[in-house]
Amino acid sequence: MLTSLKKLRTTITSPNVPLEKRITYAMVLCAMLGEFFGFVESFLLHLSIQAILLPLISFFFLLLLYFWGIKTKHIKIFSLLGISIIGLVIFPLMFFANAGLQAGMPYYFLLAFVCTALALRGKSRIIIYALLVIVYTTLFFVYRYFPQIFIPMTAEDAFIDQIFSLLIAGSILFIFSYTVSRQNAHDRRTIKELSLLYERQANTDELTGLYNRRYFNHFLKLAILTLGDTGKLHVAMFDIDNFKSVNDKYGHPFGDTVLKRFANILSKRESIGATVCRYGGEEFFILLPKKDKEEAINIVEGILEETRSTIDLPEDKFITVSAGFITCTEEMSFEKLLQLVDKNLYTAKASGKDKVIY
Repeated sequence: MLTSLKKLRTTITSPNVPLEKRITYAMVLCAMLGEFFGFVESFLLHLSIQAILLPLISFFFLLLLYFWGIKTKHIKIFSLLGISIIGLVIFPLMFFANAGLQAGMPYYFLLAFVCTALALRGKSRIIIYALLVIVYTTLFFVYRYFPQIFIPMTAEDAFIDQIFSLLIAGSILFIFSYTVSRQNAHDRRTIKELSLLYERQANTDELTGLYNRRYFNHFLKLAILTLGDTGKLHVAMFDIDNFKSVNDKYGHPFGDTVLKRFANILSKRESIGATVCRYGGEEFFILLPKKDKEEAINIVEGILEETRSTIDLPEDKFITVSAGFITCTEEMSFEKLLQLVDKNLYTAKASGKDKVIY
């Protein structure tokens, strides 16, 4: 019993369970409680034998439906059967057994419409909704013109039944609304987390974790446009020397390790306001705002020095990096800046490597 209650609580409250399954379970459970209290109420009010037995029989039938619903994996069938039986069979029978419009059954009719909207999908929802409208409208007309076929209640009993029905139906509607609200909040959080994840993946290089070329180009264009507001801006482009030979001699996994270790060296400069990216292959960029030119060049030279001293190769060799450096001016375009920094990098490579040209 305890295990079943825990499973029920998880099924109804967990946002990871499909909403239609949760709503249907909740509807069946609430209908069971409603039928049980209806039985107790009818018994205490000394209503007719039909009014007493009908909710009791309905209670046990819903109990069987509930246990079948727990075991079955056919959520759509369970939802369709549960709502159809409750809304189109049990509620109409209770309407006849509980004095029609005189008592509180119309409150439960609203539950059938709400559950149909929440728990069913596609054509099933439209069909069941149409049937509910037809059946309940017909019941109202039947009560209006043939009230004698309904089991009567005294005015006092009908009033008590209305109060109980209002409380039960209102509580169920509140639970449904709360469930949907929590589901929507959970979905919004999930969508936000996925959006951030996709944005991060779209702007980040998978191997190194640095910004990728797409993001850096966008960021650099924006930095150039706002240069007058932010002050000085320096850009350096790095290329790992002889990287193809490293890959050929030691293998691509080792080459990936070199790329990640150099990316780690660059990422340390983010603490001083730099923006770094892997531009493609063995090429990297660093953007240094609000620095004096001499200070920015020292930072770039420090990167070259740290690379020599920390990224070792077998046979007592080490990795070196060449860099092109440029200070951006307000009249420079994005294309012009990339052209100039690439030219300086080419000069550094052609003049012996392991140096920065500015």
